Amino acid sequence: MLESALGARLLLSKPDIAALAKVQRPVVTMWIARNKSAMFPFPSPVAGGQGNEVFDAAEVVEWISRRGLGNNDSLHEDLAMYAALEHESDLDADTVFDGLTALLCLKSTLDCQLDELSSADLLDEVDELDPDDEYMYSEIEAFGEQLATFAWFVDRMTDASFGPVRAFETLVAQKLRRRKSSFSETALTQSALNLVARVGASLVEDERTRFVDPSTGGSDLMVALRRALPETMSPVALYSGADTAESRMKLRRLAVHEWHSQKVDHDGFDQDFTVPGPALFLAQYPSPTAVAYSDVEILSAIDNIAMQMNDSHRAVIIAPAAVLVEPLRRPDAARLRSDLLRSDRVRAVVRLPEGLVVSRPGQPMALWVLASAHADVKPVDRWTVIADLGATELDDQAIEGVVSDVSAAMGSWHSIRAHAFYFGVIAKTSVLLADDARGLKVRRQRDHRIRTSGAEAAGRVLELTDSLNVIGRRVSASVSVAVEYSESFSQNSVLVADLIARGEIKIVPGNRVDDSDIAGGGDIRVIGSDEVLARCKLGERTIDRLAFTHQNPSGRYTEPGDVVFCTSPAFGVLVDAEGSSVVIWPARILRVIDPCSSGLIPELVARYLISQQSGSRPTSAIRSGARWRSWMLPRVSPEDVHQALSTLEELRERRRAAVELIETIDTLTTTLADGVAHGALTVVSPNVQHTERG
Repeated sequence: MLESALGARLLLSKPDIAALAKVQRPVVTMWIARNKSAMFPFPSPVAGGQGNEVFDAAEVVEWISRRGLGNNDSLHEDLAMYAALEHESDLDADTVFDGLTALLCLKSTLDCQLDELSSADLLDEVDELDPDDEYMYSEIEAFGEQLATFAWFVDRMTDASFGPVRAFETLVAQKLRRRKSSFSETALTQSALNLVARVGASLVEDERTRFVDPSTGGSDLMVALRRALPETMSPVALYSGADTAESRMKLRRLAVHEWHSQKVDHDGFDQDFTVPGPALFLAQYPSPTAVAYSDVEILSAIDNIAMQMNDSHRAVIIAPAAVLVEPLRRPDAARLRSDLLRSDRVRAVVRLPEGLVVSRPGQPMALWVLASAHADVKPVDRWTVIADLGATELDDQAIEGVVSDVSAAMGSWHSIRAHAFYFGVIAKTSVLLADDARGLKVRRQRDHRIRTSGAEAAGRVLELTDSLNVIGRRVSASVSVAVEYSESFSQNSVLVADLIARGEIKIVPGNRVDDSDIAGGGDIRVIGSDEVLARCKLGERTIDRLAFTHQNPSGRYTEPGDVVFCTSPAFGVLVDAEGSSVVIWPARILRVIDPCSSGLIPELVARYLISQQSGSRPTSAIRSGARWRSWMLPRVSPEDVHQALSTLEELRERRRAAVELIETIDTLTTTLADGVAHGALTVVSPNVQHTERG
């Protein structure tokens, strides 16, 4: 439903149309220009001036659907994620944004359709949830007579986004893209947020831990941390009593992400503020409410956090490397940093690469982890772990290495000496103080490649050599394929649409899954466009079964032999021989119901589509030359299916062994090269016996 009973319309700008149709922005301008005098012209704008026109969403979706353009087969379902609501009021953009986020916060709490409630009932519900008007009552009340209309719109947004959380984050992302603000100036990339969140989550040892972000408006770190914490945990966030638009927005966002918020007694996190019991401080500087902070102000804020901490507290702070690790020009800033180092609370210092601040990609950042020093370590022997990731891609492996090093830095002297650091170097605090004028930098390079003894490396080489020989025999075994040929060739191909109508095949849409749920280490293999297009190896991306089932109660899995394909962002096909995988939209499943009776062999179907480039897009074309419903699939005679399936399975197994052989050769080469390069191994003639050394 694109229009409510109240007469409200959904509107789309040109960038919104491009995002909805999943095409480049200039494509929309071309659609408009080329179809002005056509029999079915592009809809005329309903408002806005030159360059800022907006269009009736219902008319645009109808036009794109009838013309078969774009790369989104779910235009109607996705519309409310990209559209704006036309409203007959004088409400400005900020008021509408605040009100929509407040309604989404209300919907996430009530878990019902808001348009089924009257305006008076909605305000009663809000008043009961927010009696002191701390975060959403005023925002919803500001809608006035338009409240029912916006409630209808929020229901549509939530349905299109598969829940209020994604709808809320979509609104936040749209605001960051469209308007310059303090939030956009300080926004971190997802990899930076993941790093801070995973380091913070690794420091939580007590479920009673409370979480503090001293800023009054920033919430990105807390949202990222919630994803890193166990789902069974009910985290409590402490917040300042400052009644600002940024603070209220922060509380709404935390509520949507299932945080429990608790107001502090003092008006802000000043030096008199204390947190009883275990706590984790998360802070980013500069923050949305302190964009113009100087070096001295940033270090003073960090010093304030350190002064509030007790032995059960931890802190993770991300700030410009120029403040945390580089040489400081101002004497007062240098004194503050030296005082922080002397406090023995700086347990880890990590210099991060550039590109982590969205609006300032050339600014390198750094990470500080604060905690109390061990009481049994003499002040002269206390240490800090230093790491430099300035030239390292901040991917999952690098983040895992930082988390491991930080966790070790929290341990005792015995445990830290036993840890094989991935990036970090142990530096005595006294040495750091002496070198602070030159910056907190790693003074020697670490070699991360080899961590095993010579005996372990030699054993690994022997094991890999044996595996190589076994796999090699499987690959080198003779292959026999008997075929017959005829003088004339007649192809028996059938239209996909006809096969669907006869029930011989079934098209199963991919699951819509939040990107944050997809990672490594899960127990279900994920197949999306990246896997189908060979952008990543099959099996690299996984998802947790419980998380997938919780988010997708009607989630669909592949069956052995399913053909997985996608036409957007490009054409690709693969066969899932094992099954039990989760296919992620925009990829789809082409499932052959019974190959033996239909004569449709999955492997043959996939190879044929690839050879014919059935879904490929010609150069400069907006869409592919043929939709998947018009594909022609080859059919094999039923009496030939069994032998064809058997031979294809044999070839598939031979290919699997060949891939395994190459991977084993690569692993053996790397192991041998590392051992020889580090002097742990010596390559000798296999016919000469040598005594062991060492």
